Amino acid sequence: MEEISLQICNEIFLINKEVLCEHSDYFRAMFSGNYVENQKKEVIIDMLDPSTMNIIFQYMKIGLIDLSEYSLSTIGSLAVAANFLQITELIKQIEYTLDIQTNESNWIEIMTIAENSSFLKLEQLCAAYGLFSFKSMKPEYIPTIYKLAWYLSHPYLDTQSELDVFAFGIDWITHKEIGADALLIILGCLDMKSITKHDLKEIKNIMKDYENSLAAKVVDLLYDLSISACSITENNLLKQKTELCQKFTERVWSETLNIVKNSKPRCLQYTPVVPVWLLNDSKQQVLPHCMYTFNEDKGFEKWLEVAEENLWGWSVVSWGLTKLVVVGGEHGRGTGIFMRDVKVYDTLRKEWTRHGVQLPQRRHAGLVVVDDTLYMVGGVGGFRIVLETAIAYDLKQRTYRKLARLPDAIQNPATCSHKGAVYIAGQKNIYRHEDLESTDCWKKVASAEIKMSCIRSFKDYIYCTQFYFTNLYRFRPDIDEKMEVITCFSNLPATVCNLGHKLYVFTWMLCDQSMLTVEEVTGEKDETPKVLFTKTNATMRVNDVAGSCSLVLSLPPLCMDLSQYHKRYLTRYIDLV
Repeated sequence: MEEISLQICNEIFLINKEVLCEHSDYFRAMFSGNYVENQKKEVIIDMLDPSTMNIIFQYMKIGLIDLSEYSLSTIGSLAVAANFLQITELIKQIEYTLDIQTNESNWIEIMTIAENSSFLKLEQLCAAYGLFSFKSMKPEYIPTIYKLAWYLSHPYLDTQSELDVFAFGIDWITHKEIGADALLIILGCLDMKSITKHDLKEIKNIMKDYENSLAAKVVDLLYDLSISACSITENNLLKQKTELCQKFTERVWSETLNIVKNSKPRCLQYTPVVPVWLLNDSKQQVLPHCMYTFNEDKGFEKWLEVAEENLWGWSVVSWGLTKLVVVGGEHGRGTGIFMRDVKVYDTLRKEWTRHGVQLPQRRHAGLVVVDDTLYMVGGVGGFRIVLETAIAYDLKQRTYRKLARLPDAIQNPATCSHKGAVYIAGQKNIYRHEDLESTDCWKKVASAEIKMSCIRSFKDYIYCTQFYFTNLYRFRPDIDEKMEVITCFSNLPATVCNLGHKLYVFTWMLCDQSMLTVEEVTGEKDETPKVLFTKTNATMRVNDVAGSCSLVLSLPPLCMDLSQYHKRYLTRYIDLV
């Protein structure tokens, strides 16, 4: 077998030509065409790193590589080299490894590696991971003010509060010990169409240490405008230019105008996803079980088949914004043959994953996910026994542990997560799961008097419905001992989806199950629900026991271009890159 000499910078590598051609399209083209290198015994490649090439040559010789042994910076170098040399199988392995290693502390580093290596899909997935993890993101994970400006101004950042965005930005500035001018960059990240008078009032309080800065005066102007004009727009600023310039100076007014003109609106939308029964002469047909999406303009649309025809009592829950978890169920009523595995559908990658585990047999369970832990509570087990047991399943480690017994044995328990804790509706009370030092328990947090069929966390409250009553209830854990009724729906509620800034309630008529409606509430007391959708003689009914959720169904764009306002100010921080 013919060996050739490869000079990489100042190092010489002897390697078989056939091995090079077997793995690399670059070398295959070099040694099979009419290139001068085809006849040479020595080839010089100056643009690659010798230590990186040594790893790649080892991979070529044995056909295997364990990327988990290497740091991200080394994998980044391997990605660039593999891309240059067109080593297809190694590229796939690198992309997969980087994808599964992505977390809150490294997503920007992996995103940069993907950008440098032209891994567009991986770059988009990393961006989505970071944008959708905003609620748990830490300022120290954002390395530069350039990345901070891109991140906080991104239209698809998962936030319902511009106050939270500003608080994150000022924490970053404080952590980096950067001057007050950087606050203007943070203000330029805010969606001025979404910011509220309350947000601005709180921002004024946060900025007390910077009260003499230009940024603080801009906030004062914005607050005054929100009071006098109700909405912060370029048009309202122009209308009130004379009064505002007299009160705040033309410099402050001009700066505010530039911020408002360059403000990007938030575009991220949650899609409600609900299980649906198809009706045939008012009876459920035995068909593949599917989830449907709902859109105010398009109505209900079939989205995803989640279970086989004969699987009964399966349940679904969202894992973050982009994953749907399907667990439980019995293959035929009374067969004792349970679906004990965990299936996860990734909405961004458009693919299913089976975990290959054997969970305790269970159907009609209550499900909730907190971080990466799936809680399965209550339901029905073997021999049709209603369960008072619960487990916590680690979705990443794929292991489970038993939890304390529930206060009630309950089928189809209503569950939700609220501020990082698990809540369950018992027969007459609401309970919260609490981890103690050596054990755990279920603590009563509110009286319900009736068994709630659906509970959802929304803003500072937990909202509750019962499918035999049209009322919408709510309470604040550790503040309210009992629930209060805040409004009534036009029909009986089947399930509720949280869309971030509003709730969609799917309802149906008790005496006429062929009538299907969707109603919207914002959580305010005594509001009249807005009816978004009504369909009589419907051939479908929302499955009120399988669970529902809200998801993001597509990758957000990268939106790498910053506004002109940001570009002007960021040039001052070129040394911090």
